[in-house]
Amino acid sequence: MAVVGSLYSRLCYQFHVLLSTDRCLLWPAVVCHLVVDLQPAQAGSVRFNCSGTLCPSGQDCLQVDGTSRCMDPCDHYMPLDDAWRATDFRESLYHCDKSSDWQGWYRLFLGNSSVQMPDRCIEKYMCGTRAPMWLQTPHPLLSAGIIQAQVCGSWSGGCCQFKENPIHVKACPRNYYVYKFINPIHCNLAYCADVNTTIPVCDTCSAAETCVIDDKNNWRCEDEPSFLEPELVCGREQMRLKVPKIILEEHGLNGSSAHLVDPRCHEHVDGQETTTYLVERREVCGNVVKNNGTHVTYSNIVFVYPPNRSEASISLPMNIPFSCVFPLDDITSLDVAIGFQPPASRSGGVGVVSSGDSTKVSMTLYTRPDFSEAFPAGPVRLPLGSALHVGVSVNNTEYDGFGLLLETCYVTNSPNASDPRKHFLIQNRCAVDRRHVQVIESGASLRARFSALLFLYHGTYEDVYLHCSISMCDRSSVPCSPNCSRRQARSAASSDQLPVAVGPISWF
Repeated sequence: MAVVGSLYSRLCYQFHVLLSTDRCLLWPAVVCHLVVDLQPAQAGSVRFNCSGTLCPSGQDCLQVDGTSRCMDPCDHYMPLDDAWRATDFRESLYHCDKSSDWQGWYRLFLGNSSVQMPDRCIEKYMCGTRAPMWLQTPHPLLSAGIIQAQVCGSWSGGCCQFKENPIHVKACPRNYYVYKFINPIHCNLAYCADVNTTIPVCDTCSAAETCVIDDKNNWRCEDEPSFLEPELVCGREQMRLKVPKIILEEHGLNGSSAHLVDPRCHEHVDGQETTTYLVERREVCGNVVKNNGTHVTYSNIVFVYPPNRSEASISLPMNIPFSCVFPLDDITSLDVAIGFQPPASRSGGVGVVSSGDSTKVSMTLYTRPDFSEAFPAGPVRLPLGSALHVGVSVNNTEYDGFGLLLETCYVTNSPNASDPRKHFLIQNRCAVDRRHVQVIESGASLRARFSALLFLYHGTYEDVYLHCSISMCDRSSVPCSPNCSRRQARSAASSDQLPVAVGPISWF
């Protein structure tokens, strides 16, 4: 107990943790501001600065088109496929990585297989070099983000006679690793590729990729060609619906025959690859205008007919509905393109999800029910009515005896967590409706997870925001996992719970 007591003191000193009467540790919101400048532990994940901004965990500052941006190296790496790097390769010509021009992140390949660096001692003269370099630090877990790992070079004096400068490593979804290599300080040393870790390349392709073979008979994962869709530009004075001509041609339609809900409105611009349909941002041409107090929405439909229409028969048009949503607090400065998906390819609605990063507590949205793959940064497509998988985790905590408890989780139509229009998913630590919400983990570790079916909780297609209040419980002192066979008496509005939020979630 003396050890636990001293640990409490250290935590309270660093993080201002409050010890409540029920022996659960509850963090106030100001904690997030107190720990912003704390450096992560040596064994923890590494964070990178990018143009004065701290990148989210798991991302690095990378150059794209001459601009530095925070990006996931799992999606931005170069292949390193030298056959001589294999741990079973030996030859008299010795390679050296001291003169290599390393640029960013790399993924190791041997033939048509994805491999990783060996994390065991490699005999000298292997890997096409004199002193083969291997990873002394174990490879990280998927949840660890980017770590700093020690590299050793084997030689006559031992497995780690050459202790080279550390490199960065990250575990990626679909079971592979990426490495940020640096030049060793001696020759001849070279990084190794472990032949005992081969995974066929095609087995690492995502659902959005296809496995193809190139002219050198090597297999690789390629992004599937994206389906061409209309693009809606919501301008200050005009709405412009751009329809690729290939879509019209595939459906046998005459782009110049189109009109809006009001047949008298048929203004369009015929471009080389697209036909653009124009309508003013006013109550004209059949525009339906709705004001919900925070946003103004303009909706209309473009009707496009097949060619060779005659008066002898009626030709049914293809209809392309579209809507522009303008926030009332910024209605004069919005001029952005909004991706639009036509009804023929919709599956019940599309959503856009973005999540913020927090130094102390983070909430992550996952694409799969096993929480193995997070949504990438930026907008994603999410059908209305599908399950949203949410993970909440605490970072930089030295004591793993805590349990993270989900106190309340709810959605609002504004980023304000105090918005009176709340729809609760979790309340008093338990799912409000178990048909729509499943609490998978809460109070058992430094992470909590739940899944929820998202619907139009407030009856409109307004943006929604997800908020959760969490607390930290000492699992060595009291049982922390909630008993949801009966309702708890604990208040859901306690002011000393730490809030986290994610949003907006927008539905088209």
